[in-house]
Amino acid sequence: MTLAPSPLTFAAALQDTIRRVPDKVALRDATGRELTFAAYGARAERLNDAVFRLGVNKGARVAVLSRNRIDYAEVFALAKSGLIVVPLNWRLTEEEILQLLRHCAPELIFVDAEHAAIIAGLRGSLASVKAIIGFEASSHGFLGYEDLLSEAAPPREAVTVLPQDPICVIYTSGTTGAPKGVTLSHEGAIGNARLSANAMLGLRPDDRVLAVMPFFHVGGLWYHFFPALLAGCTTTILPEFNPATVIETLQADRITVVHLVPSMVNALLQRPEIGEADLSALRLVFYAASPMPSALLRRAMDAFPNSGFLQSFGSTEAGIVSTLSVDDHRHARQPGNDRLLLSCGRPLQGCDVRIRMAEAPCRPGEIGELEIRSPYTMAGYWSDAPATDRVRPDGWLRTGDLGYADEAGYLYLVDRKNDMIVTGGENVYPTEVEEQLLRIPGIAEAVVFGVPDSRWIEKVVAAVVCTPEGGPPADDIIATLRRHLAHYKCPKQIFFVDELPKSGVGKVLRKRVRDTFREQAP
Repeated sequence: MTLAPSPLTFAAALQDTIRRVPDKVALRDATGRELTFAAYGARAERLNDAVFRLGVNKGARVAVLSRNRIDYAEVFALAKSGLIVVPLNWRLTEEEILQLLRHCAPELIFVDAEHAAIIAGLRGSLASVKAIIGFEASSHGFLGYEDLLSEAAPPREAVTVLPQDPICVIYTSGTTGAPKGVTLSHEGAIGNARLSANAMLGLRPDDRVLAVMPFFHVGGLWYHFFPALLAGCTTTILPEFNPATVIETLQADRITVVHLVPSMVNALLQRPEIGEADLSALRLVFYAASPMPSALLRRAMDAFPNSGFLQSFGSTEAGIVSTLSVDDHRHARQPGNDRLLLSCGRPLQGCDVRIRMAEAPCRPGEIGELEIRSPYTMAGYWSDAPATDRVRPDGWLRTGDLGYADEAGYLYLVDRKNDMIVTGGENVYPTEVEEQLLRIPGIAEAVVFGVPDSRWIEKVVAAVVCTPEGGPPADDIIATLRRHLAHYKCPKQIFFVDELPKSGVGKVLRKRVRDTFREQAP
């Protein structure tokens, strides 16, 4: 199905789908709850009216701290009133969450029961917040979500929402530990979703999509939730990734399209029941967030012989950039074409890619930094114009990814200019972890890097130099870090060294350290 062009706002996209398939199931969850597209639209109207009654108007930020759920999907519909949704990573520590909330200054916070105590503890530090809404029954003195929807509310004033207005702010891990909120416009988010639904996934109205990627990731938004909403597909929402639950749901709901990161694919292949599961309805396995090792990809393609495989490269800032199509994957399995599996595909129509090193264009095969220009890149970093100007000084977005293009136009990533680690689909920036390491008494120097891992694809490890007095043992270091950082950011292993290799100007040679310990990390 090809989605017809329409104004690139959330409200217009939703209304178009409701007009086409009002009585079709839009969302269902593991409890058996279902909402048709018409019911979703009606609840969205009530939510918008109720929020207006609370005195929250266009341009206000609305934070959400919750696992995936139907109510969470409804909160995104506040974009109809020009509100800016800020999904928060529930894996972060209380300290990290407070930093993000202070940065975006939300007027509303929606929270599930699991994380309600965190928000209750932070409430006194959040001067901007007018109300906190609990998705479950009211607790900690919060307003209950269903109570909010059930109270009579006057119709809100007419609000004009333009395609260039912000729809959400997605936080990425900061390279310096400072919050970096990527502001996405309506046309950016909906444009990426339309590109995903049409040019990549080829979604059809009869598709049944499994949403297991978290809604605080753009992968959870423009790779399944928004595209499925636009295409009129039924989406089953799971609160988190659990291999056994995913396999069960793939069978029970006859899922046709699923988006996973490589570590999730690996986890599914480890389950003994995967060989007996009836996955005959599954027509497409889409993977992204990090490259998949070719050996793992081949195992997956053997395990899902009736499914096509599709990869995409992009980022929160850049949007969707390229895709390695189903046909490309099939072609790569033919003798002599193995190398194609290492590619992240060719740029999609409307996305311009240039590769440059030291401001000079690279020829095919030459490595440089990928720079992107498309209508659907980010609007900028929230409240940080200087950072926006640094990555987009001339209209081209500098991704920080190093790679090259071959003669046929296929893109290959070879390294990350900013040394970012992708572990289990989560981005970790070494400098953020190093900053916390150097606060620990007894540690003089530290360097953080990623090494290959059979479960997480990459795992975070660190090499540290202790002071002459000596430092704490590895377990104590990791435990200390876990009090300040999300667990996925913390090293799985600590290497103690006498010194770190440095360049002539005293800069730690991270790549040399990584190469040294790559084979030593089990």
